[in-house]
Amino acid sequence: MSERPLKRRRVRKGTASCWECKRRKTRCTFASPSESVCDGCRSRQLRCISQQFYESQQDGIYRESTAPKGVSPDPSQPTKKDGYAHLRRDLLSAWPKQHELDAILSIPANTSVVFHGMICSPYTTSPPNKTSTLPSRHGLLALPLPDAHPVLIARKLLLLGTFLQGMPGGFGKALGATSRFLVETVGRLVTSNDDLVGVLEGIECLMIEAMYHNNAGNLRRAWVTHRRAMAIGQMLGLDRLAPLEPPQMIDHQILDRVDPEHMWFRLVTTDRYLSLILGLPQASPESKLGVPSALTSCPPTARMERIMSVAGGLILQRNKTSPYDVVRTREIDQLLQEAATLLPPRWWLIPDIAAMTGDGSEAFTETLRLMSQFAHYHLLAQLHLPYLLLPSNDRGHDYSKITTVTASRELLSRFVSFRSPGNPFSAYCRGVDFLAFIASTVLALAHIDVRRQKQRQRQLASTESDGTGSVLDFLAHQWPGDRGLLERTLESMEKTAQNGNDAVAVGISNLLRRLLVLEEGAANGGVSYTIRISSETGDPESLPGPESSRYQQGAAELRIRIPYFGTVSIEEEKDGTMPTTTTNSKDCQGSDSPAELAEDNWQDLLVPGLETDADEWALQGVELALFNNLLRGAGVMSAK
Repeated sequence: MSERPLKRRRVRKGTASCWECKRRKTRCTFASPSESVCDGCRSRQLRCISQQFYESQQDGIYRESTAPKGVSPDPSQPTKKDGYAHLRRDLLSAWPKQHELDAILSIPANTSVVFHGMICSPYTTSPPNKTSTLPSRHGLLALPLPDAHPVLIARKLLLLGTFLQGMPGGFGKALGATSRFLVETVGRLVTSNDDLVGVLEGIECLMIEAMYHNNAGNLRRAWVTHRRAMAIGQMLGLDRLAPLEPPQMIDHQILDRVDPEHMWFRLVTTDRYLSLILGLPQASPESKLGVPSALTSCPPTARMERIMSVAGGLILQRNKTSPYDVVRTREIDQLLQEAATLLPPRWWLIPDIAAMTGDGSEAFTETLRLMSQFAHYHLLAQLHLPYLLLPSNDRGHDYSKITTVTASRELLSRFVSFRSPGNPFSAYCRGVDFLAFIASTVLALAHIDVRRQKQRQRQLASTESDGTGSVLDFLAHQWPGDRGLLERTLESMEKTAQNGNDAVAVGISNLLRRLLVLEEGAANGGVSYTIRISSETGDPESLPGPESSRYQQGAAELRIRIPYFGTVSIEEEKDGTMPTTTTNSKDCQGSDSPAELAEDNWQDLLVPGLETDADEWALQGVELALFNNLLRGAGVMSAK
């Protein structure tokens, strides 16, 4: 049956915009003269209906009875009973009373902290530039209509919880219980229900929830929550270059803040970040992010971020299959070099965020720039990390040793600037603390190891030594500045721990403080240390008590208890000889190499559940992934 011809309507001469652009009071633009769909409707994945036709003849977005496939009717319009009344009531009961909300809104805080890690629109619209205006707190924290879809109410609760989490100083501590209650309520009622979150708004809620857990230091819970968001995104087709149809959504207005293709980019990038620091597998090893068609339309900053995301995925693949593949390592290194050159040299200077004034939009923009710098130097350090402690007589790894030390130093320089007093975002972005922990451990161990190798050279007979030393000998001249940087990092961690009774900062401070004692002993006392790893662990059914008890601080030893894994020890060499890898442990019979030894030691250990949060396990496995990359194959591990 043939369709009836569309009835045309009279329009003023020169009228060329579609109905959607008319509502938004914008002009229609087209990629080419032959295009029939304007750029605005294409980006929002809406039907582009010319004003030459009556809108009622088309599947208009706003006509509730004729909503296009994949787009639900406007939830603010009266509809038949949907069975969500009790759920709405339970969600709305968690919202603060008006006087409580007024007190919250009176606290000086910037709403832009809410958007870290979840910007899902391209850089043509975000992040804000220096002249743009950030959303007001009243607008951001205004509840939807009482009969709105539960997922839309849940999103507001999550935004409020994240806003409270980012409160400065003592406010964050005072409102922490409220923040946790809001997020846990949404998790129990909404985000754990697959029937509710199988839409774009549901993915957005999961991303906010994962960001909340990440900022609270619960990285493993963040990883699992974010992985659910990725799975739903794949079901909706976000991972396809050309989706067959628009993804399902509750309210078409989400397309004002979310571009589905860019949302997938954020999902992949965050998954790779969490997987890399936790030593866990990534969800999507393939990527459409780096294909030429996806990069050509991106501005330089977005192009650099996409290339870095591709590099992160390649590092994870290399670590899984062949961590000492020099050819692959150099290829990824070249990729990161090319990404860095997309932006002018001054872009890489450290921004002075604390000195910025105004409504916070410029500080927010500069903070995002700093986050990109953190990501770049962290990827460089992770890429070359496995080579740091390899024997110095293999000069093929010199480039990697220098690069991982330099990248760690650059990262710490930005960390102490970011945590400086006066920065409105200094209490936020918890992931930066973990990156600083990795960088400080790398830098301290590099200084400890180069002195160990010098001590070893002196102990060897002249016939055994070639007199070349280590490529890291140049660190002797870098020591004063590096030591000062490490002390400033420790000072920042201790301040965070004191201000907020922060379990993550307490755990990092305890470890870093003792590590600096050992580094000082190596620098001034000529003490030579070695690093050992063992499968000795406590009762897997009960974790130790206070975090400080896990770092046994002997006179010349640091023992790092990793729950359900074992113990990493940095201890003084008693006989002046390098340790040998033994295979007399019942778990390690037949092992020929440290890498095999490590695998055998770790396979049978229990893995703690998600209920083991940062208060019980401060570093959440970051230390496990770090020492795994540092020590396997380095010839400095032994079983006890």
